[in-house]
Amino acid sequence: MMVSKHSLPGLSLLVGLYLVPVPGLSENAGPPVQYPFACTAQDYGLELVVDNQEGVGVAVHDPDGKVKGYSRDCRAGTRTWYYAVDTDGERHRVRDQDEGPLGGEGMEAIEERMDGAFLANTELTDGREVAYLIRHERGVINRFIYSISMLVPPEEITASRPEAPSHDNWNGRLLFQFQGGVGIGHTQGRFSHRGITGRPDRLARGYAVAFSTANRTGDHYNTLVGGRTAVELKEHFIDSHGEPDYTVGLGGSGGAVQHYLYAQNHPGLLDAAVPQRSYPDMATQAIHVSDCSLLDYWMEREASDPDFWADWDNRQLLQGFNSIEGYMGRNARRMVRLSRIVGLFGAELRRPTGSSECMEGWLGLLPLAFNPHFGSEANWDLLEDQVDDIERTHFSDAREAYGTDPETGLARRPWDNTGVQYGLRAMVAGEITPEQFLEVNHEVGGWKPTKRMRPELLPFTYPGDLITTLAEDRDWPRWRVVVELITGGLAWEELFDPWGGRNQWSAPDETTAARRTQADVAAITGAIESGLVFTGKLDRQIPIIDVRDYLERVLDMHNARQSFVARARLEAGQGHAATHRVWFADADEDGVSPQIEEISHQALDAIALWMEKLAGRDDGDVAAAAPEVADDACFSADGSVIATGSGVWDGIIDDRPEGECTREFPLHSTSRLEAGGPFTDDVFKCHTMSVESAIAEGLYGEWTPSEAQFEHLEAIFPDGVCDYGLPGVGDPRADVPGSVTVEIDNRRLVVTGARPGAEILVRKDGREIERTRADGDGRAVFDGLEGTFVVAQ
Repeated sequence: MMVSKHSLPGLSLLVGLYLVPVPGLSENAGPPVQYPFACTAQDYGLELVVDNQEGVGVAVHDPDGKVKGYSRDCRAGTRTWYYAVDTDGERHRVRDQDEGPLGGEGMEAIEERMDGAFLANTELTDGREVAYLIRHERGVINRFIYSISMLVPPEEITASRPEAPSHDNWNGRLLFQFQGGVGIGHTQGRFSHRGITGRPDRLARGYAVAFSTANRTGDHYNTLVGGRTAVELKEHFIDSHGEPDYTVGLGGSGGAVQHYLYAQNHPGLLDAAVPQRSYPDMATQAIHVSDCSLLDYWMEREASDPDFWADWDNRQLLQGFNSIEGYMGRNARRMVRLSRIVGLFGAELRRPTGSSECMEGWLGLLPLAFNPHFGSEANWDLLEDQVDDIERTHFSDAREAYGTDPETGLARRPWDNTGVQYGLRAMVAGEITPEQFLEVNHEVGGWKPTKRMRPELLPFTYPGDLITTLAEDRDWPRWRVVVELITGGLAWEELFDPWGGRNQWSAPDETTAARRTQADVAAITGAIESGLVFTGKLDRQIPIIDVRDYLERVLDMHNARQSFVARARLEAGQGHAATHRVWFADADEDGVSPQIEEISHQALDAIALWMEKLAGRDDGDVAAAAPEVADDACFSADGSVIATGSGVWDGIIDDRPEGECTREFPLHSTSRLEAGGPFTDDVFKCHTMSVESAIAEGLYGEWTPSEAQFEHLEAIFPDGVCDYGLPGVGDPRADVPGSVTVEIDNRRLVVTGARPGAEILVRKDGREIERTRADGDGRAVFDGLEGTFVVAQ
């Protein structure tokens, strides 16, 4: 966005251009299929179907171990098993479909298969007590392993066949279990037995439970594939068992992400949702998480006042995430051990005296997403030499959303930090000096493009791989690397690089600032248009109870503010969050919340009551049907209610006085909020204004840069600094045209070249004072403006 300065007597103004949001997201038709693809169904009791003899995919063996062909698409036949659960909660397989009915005397025949254990009973939601017996169907849909579980009476196991399933013990509700983790795809995935019962176990209460490995982000993070597969699985469920009374989602972390995205992208899939440890999506988490290592590297290796930044409480001033001086989490302790080991070879590395969410939660995940030399999946060994064709990044895994760079053939990347003023809020608040602010922004660079990235060093590599990497870096034989390490010719400080410093741009000297990263704008647009980003606009309102154990004390990656980022996006995207509830449960000093499972049960019970009340309404008003038991709430570690009601979370995304839960559970920030960004955390790439405009807007508070400081700021930000009053570059909901011109005519501001119908606003000191719409010719006029103003376009 180009910015220019204009003068009229007595006023300092900024004009920004907004377009009307585009219509809702559209479904993807005929998406590309990912190859190569590692089949794993054979590891989970299914028989792969041979689909080629050309060695493509995974080898399929006959009973004697001979290769009879290969599976490229991982199709497999469906199987059914029956399980009995004992009084210790253990499952016993008591029959599979190949056996046929057990016969015998009913329960006795089942108990004979339980190795002496005692069959448990369970209470259904209608109050009946039944034997805990499970029908479990498993197969492949859309190349991923799926399962459907349901309670059955003993007669089905002893006498009936799976083709004629009994619904006697089904309560009519379907629970969709989503699971988390971070993976980069090209695998059919790992089947989790958590998908049999749900977590917490709702199968025992009469729910049917559906699960697919496509809905486990630990195996891939293409939630577009996950959503389509979930839709197909639900259709299969309905064909087999009929339409459920309602479908509720359950799952944490990446599983919670899926709730928000699928409610947005597939309005008919879920009727209600209980996301746990939520994020609104993962694409936008990468915006600020990717700042973690940039800022850590600078604070550890480049800052001129390292003692200031060695205090972990001060790191929040840049990174936003919680940091605690004196807290030694698992990764902090590992860093101490590694620095001691490297210190044996003469390296002088500062050992941490505390830790942060960046270290405890996200260390190592950035290269997994960004670095094609780093990631892999446990199942890729099944593909033999085919894995060489895989670009091992998150962006490639979801390239149907991000797109492909035609010049490199690599996936496009949406990450950008051009114009980002790290530590801006801290500088304005007087918590860091202008000199520190200038220094960090001068020296912190960005991430190099995918094609220029190099393998990671210690602690993310094995000694043999490290030697190979160093030999390739210097074009040396491996033996020479070993000699140089022993003799000290290679500095061990350079080999210990948990922050990926070799893949960052750094400042070449004191006069030239470090290069920042430019996003591929097409990747941003693709991510938002495709539905990889949660925009907060739901075409169908559903009850949502967002449940979270409060883990800020242990610096867990599931930071508490994300529940309210989702709420803020709902309010921004559709003007309200009337059907969204947030429940927090406290945890002890070790991060254990002993009652979180029971509180999740309570949330699902509240959803059941909500759905019952909704079914009794003719108007379909989801918000009006909400029962009091589903109100916003927070709980102590023992499960007792601290506070509940509509105002308990006041003061987080509004200006009201803090509610009781808000006071009880402090939230933290992100690097982009500390740089002046919006609470919604959804600006991949900012539009920029000139430094002169930023000063006129009051972005720097009481600090008025000297002439030398002004020149330094312009050298750091030659393209301007972030203007977070405008929507992000490439955001299809509210694009900003780049061909607008502004003229001054006798105290009249005339804007031309805007898109017809675009909203044009005038800001003074960051506040809007006038707004109008461009006419059919892209022209708008403001009268009576006086003073100095800047026009952003």
